[in-house]
Amino acid sequence: MTSEPAVTPTSEPPVGAPVPDDLPDSSPRAVGPLSGRVEGRADGADGADGSTDSAAAPPRSRYSMGTLPNILRSMFVIGLFVLALVAVIPRISAVDRPAVDAAGKASQTAAETKWPIEMPTGLGKGWVPTVATYAPGTDKVPTFTTVWTTPSGADIAFKQAVGATEPWLVRSVNDGALAGSATVAGRTFDRYTDTSRQQLSYVVRGDGKTGLTLAATSTGPEDELKTFLAALERVTPSS
Repeated sequence: MTSEPAVTPTSEPPVGAPVPDDLPDSSPRAVGPLSGRVEGRADGADGADGSTDSAAAPPRSRYSMGTLPNILRSMFVIGLFVLALVAVIPRISAVDRPAVDAAGKASQTAAETKWPIEMPTGLGKGWVPTVATYAPGTDKVPTFTTVWTTPSGADIAFKQAVGATEPWLVRSVNDGALAGSATVAGRTFDRYTDTSRQQLSYVVRGDGKTGLTLAATSTGPEDELKTFLAALERVTPSS
């Protein structure tokens, strides 16, 4: 009768028995109940894909470093751009103002006021009336005003008023200083100058409270002012 071999007991602890701490353990072990981190990784990686290298930062632009040569080059390019704009865009040296019917306004004003209004005639090409008004002026003195553009591009402001006061006169000549007199077409005018503004005024005062005072102020050559005054004639009142 053959005997069965004896069963050698193993050293494996029974189910439910505690595992000794000194046993080797090559498997990962959780640290802490809520840490969610596993120690014992052979590769020592912290990430899920085992990579520890961060993404390489892109190289900085040389222009973003703000070096002096780069700043100078940028300013040079901007300067060229501005010069190109100035060359392309047309520059306006003066604004052309439309002509007005100064003669018609003068005739109407003469009819309303009974004043001996005067206006230049036969001036020719280049003389353009741009303003013609009748309204209270300085000291509330009723004033008929016309403004003319001359052939040289200057302006002549021509004012006429009855009962002109001294403040009205000072304002009409733009605070110019009296500088003698001049005779134009047989009539003597007081001459006022303002060298700081390069303006010249000719004034003839009316007789008494009912006389018509004329004041013409120019920003152009004196010869043009004389030509303007020499062409003055009394207008016919409109009917």
